[in-house]
Amino acid sequence: MKKLGNLLILFGMVLLIFVIYAKVQTYMEQKKLIDEYTSLTFTGNSADESIEKLKSAKKGDTIGILQIPKIDLETPIVEGADIEDIKFAVGHLPASGKTNDLGKVNHNFVIAGHRSYIYGKYFNRLDELQIENEILISIGNKEYTYKIKDKKIVEPTDVDVIKPMKDKSLVTLITCHPKNSDKQRLIVYGEFVSERTFDGHEIAEKLNE
Repeated sequence: MKKLGNLLILFGMVLLIFVIYAKVQTYMEQKKLIDEYTSLTFTGNSADESIEKLKSAKKGDTIGILQIPKIDLETPIVEGADIEDIKFAVGHLPASGKTNDLGKVNHNFVIAGHRSYIYGKYFNRLDELQIENEILISIGNKEYTYKIKDKKIVEPTDVDVIKPMKDKSLVTLITCHPKNSDKQRLIVYGEFVSERTFDGHEIAEKLNE
């Protein structure tokens, strides 16, 4: 009995160490991605070069920041949505348009993310979102605001969810459903509300608050 108790204690310690390690690794990788993004400048002589770099982003490059205040989410967006691309961030589906399509009608900017084992990371809490909650996407020297208009559960084969809707500018968030299962997909639609232009350094200040 004593041996079983010791094994359970050891198992608990190993599990705790794993969770701490995962959190630290995630934090460091996300910080690296955010630093990569905020190192770009959007004022002065190098502004055009930085904006062009985002337009021609390659797989794995950091292209922006996604924020969802309702669920305290703040995470880098990388180009691409393969398993490796979204290991430490959420990923933009390249086929769903370019970054400069944000805010334009007849476009649907699609972002995919895991529902991490770590509470609050990536799209772990996406199911908590409600109609009219805000989605903020910062790319280049602009911040785009979307408001959630719909959410639903679909089959993995339902590709219509990533198609544009006539006369609408959308952002679509996609993750697995239920948590830690690939059986279905949770889809959240946001419709464009507004955009604002700011100094690129403002993002760094905002993320370091």
